[in-house]
Amino acid sequence: LLLPAAWAENGAGHSYFKTRTMIGFGAAYQTADADIRASAGDLPEVKVDLDDLGLEREDWSWALEARWRFKPRWMLVGLAYKFDQDGDRSVERDFNFDGKEFIAGASVDTEIAINTYILDVMYSVYRSQKTEILLGGGIHAIDLEASITGRAFVGDQQRERTTGSSEILAPLPNIRAQAFYAFTDHWGFGVSMGWLSANYDDYDGSFIYLHPRIGYSFANRWAITAGYQFVDIELTHQKSRDRESEFNMDFKGPTLFLNYRF
Repeated sequence: LLLPAAWAENGAGHSYFKTRTMIGFGAAYQTADADIRASAGDLPEVKVDLDDLGLEREDWSWALEARWRFKPRWMLVGLAYKFDQDGDRSVERDFNFDGKEFIAGASVDTEIAINTYILDVMYSVYRSQKTEILLGGGIHAIDLEASITGRAFVGDQQRERTTGSSEILAPLPNIRAQAFYAFTDHWGFGVSMGWLSANYDDYDGSFIYLHPRIGYSFANRWAITAGYQFVDIELTHQKSRDRESEFNMDFKGPTLFLNYRF
């Protein structure tokens, strides 16, 4: 338990072990594959995907992360990831969303936002001068919003305009693991993993998260990390007896973070 204090005094070791707090800001170039459904009433259950709605599959998004080692073996970890996309196209098949029917040939405008907030408490189960392995758990709050507006035209005249929207805010428990290995005082490798699969209240969901990355400490308190992130979300929300929303999505792509440690 006294090793980090000793390293801080003699200046040896990677800055990961010598600092209690880290704040990071980064970006991810994500490739998304998703389908969504918002069923209502007696209308058939129909899923639509990003291609159906004219949304791009690749996009930049921002991310924030922080950690605080409040005791030698205990750490509080927080993360926030955001994915926003909008698009428009003429749909090629009939479908319904949130009780609204959209007919093939209609022009639709779609907006979708997926925000993920993670807060975990971690415990160090193994530590050495170069390695740390932590296990823990906490809450994944998944905030999903989708809005589809359809427009039908007769000649140059707009005949009708209708909007279907759905929103899910799901605070779900998760299990998390994290590991770090210092190659040198400047180079290190880390990996974070998260998992959940549970029924909670009106929610039925699963969440898988994997993020390996390599980091370089270029100054006493500053580091840059590059990695590859994979996220898989499957979430169903039973809003009422005849209303249900479903989001199935996975994201993957490279990440780049700038971290400040103190």
